[in-house]
Amino acid sequence: MPQSIPPGLTQEHVLRTLADLDGGIDHPFGDPTKYELVHDGKHYAPKAVVGLACRYSIGRILTPDEFSGGEAPGQANFVLRKLGFTVIRKGEDAAEDEKPAHKDWTEQEVCLIVADYFDMLEAELLGKSFKKSDHRKALAPKLLSRSDGSIEFKHQNVSGVLVELGLPYIEGYKPRSNYQGILATEVESFLDQRPGFLEKLAAAPTLNPAQAQQIATPDLEQIIEDPPEKTIAPTTMSKPWLSRKARKIDFAELDAANRQLGKLGEQFVFDLERYRLKAAGRDDLAQRVVWASQEIGDGLGFDIISFDDADDSERKLEVKTTGLGKFFPFYVTGNEVRCSEDIPQQYHLFRVFDFGREPRLYILHGSLRELCQLDPVLYRAVI
Repeated sequence: MPQSIPPGLTQEHVLRTLADLDGGIDHPFGDPTKYELVHDGKHYAPKAVVGLACRYSIGRILTPDEFSGGEAPGQANFVLRKLGFTVIRKGEDAAEDEKPAHKDWTEQEVCLIVADYFDMLEAELLGKSFKKSDHRKALAPKLLSRSDGSIEFKHQNVSGVLVELGLPYIEGYKPRSNYQGILATEVESFLDQRPGFLEKLAAAPTLNPAQAQQIATPDLEQIIEDPPEKTIAPTTMSKPWLSRKARKIDFAELDAANRQLGKLGEQFVFDLERYRLKAAGRDDLAQRVVWASQEIGDGLGFDIISFDDADDSERKLEVKTTGLGKFFPFYVTGNEVRCSEDIPQQYHLFRVFDFGREPRLYILHGSLRELCQLDPVLYRAVI
């Protein structure tokens, strides 16, 4: 079974390996399949880079079957990005920042892109209409000959910064985390200079819907998506008791505490499950679906009892709802984790997202401890 990449790998080790690959070094790795490392305009297989780079950290090649090339902590793509390298899906264009001309965005450009992003974010969460293309057209003349693709990529970088801070991002801009350090600094500066801005967003109707979207004939293929390759946990502040830098609003915590949002999300999934079973010709099972958190009570480790339309087996559904995007983390209780471990074959976590606008969801099936990175955020103290 693949293991995590051994610690100790550095940026210098990777750079030496890229030079080795450029020189034609023999190795047991294949060509890149889903992802590529992009450096100085050249493309490399992430697994090959990491496996060969381990010669410089642990004294030998890490063979292909010893580690994974995935996105999770300890896997190749994750490790390479943490070292500052660009890893993209094969076939995607890398950021304009990878091209020689105007490689680094200036401080003025970064200020403009951040202000433009927050203008769109505020409009989106407050339910005001806008067009991303109009914003790009208005912004382009103020920048150093940046293409539409480069501007969009930089907006995605802002999403990456915000998700790492545990803050809302624009749904249409998928978070990308390989960004300039100055970008994170400018995002923090923008928010520090506007006290009350985040509180205004937290109270936005899209994040606090009064009622669920009514979908008469839901298209399950459109509503149910694949889980994200990874969500991005907010970075932990280092010693805030020394820096005196207070934590900004925890939007995931607000979701967890919002009982109305949770109830509406459960109602949405309850109705969706009954629709799914009826569409499969199992009206008998649809009538037996139970909204357990309402009919039995909280604390069961799941919210809804549903059924498999093929073999009639029970499915225990836990629902986590947010008005934010797909890549945002969520809170689970110790009881829910234990339940998922005890009955992994029956346990399904329905992560409902973008609930206040266009509700969609992805499903995690099995033990949450195996499927998710679980970070302790609260302890019960007993003396």
